Amino acid sequence: MTDLADDLEHRTDQRNGLRTDRVRPAVRRAMAEAGFTPMDLGDGCRAWYRRSDDGTHALISHNNALDGDPAVKDWIVGQYGERGGFVEVGGLPLFRALEGADTLPSPVRPDGSLVEALYPSLQQALDDLG
Repeated sequence: MTDLADDLEHRTDQRNGLRTDRVRPAVRRAMAEAGFTPMDLGDGCRAWYRRSDDGTHALISHNNALDGDPAVKDWIVGQYGERGGFVEVGGLPLFRALEGADTLPSPVRPDGSLVEALYPSLQQALDDLG
């Protein structure tokens, strides 16, 4: 594992005191079923984290927090490269953010160049990068 991957794995360690007992059961259950774990991003920001086999990882958060109304369109999903690059979409309900975690393309193109883009919808991200 690279240093960044080691750092990300450390930040999701339950010994860091990240508590999810106050997170709505529906959110906690949906995130666990999708393979996400809580992560402290620093400066009071938290997100749900899931590492992929291709060296990328997905983050989902609700206004830099682990909890929020699953139906409200305030969730953000992003795919991030281990060495840089990101593809993010905001303004989603939780079920669409989870869908985005499964469908957003890697922020690393086949030629190794990085994508750094924010999109207003999943469809626009897929149309542009897919």
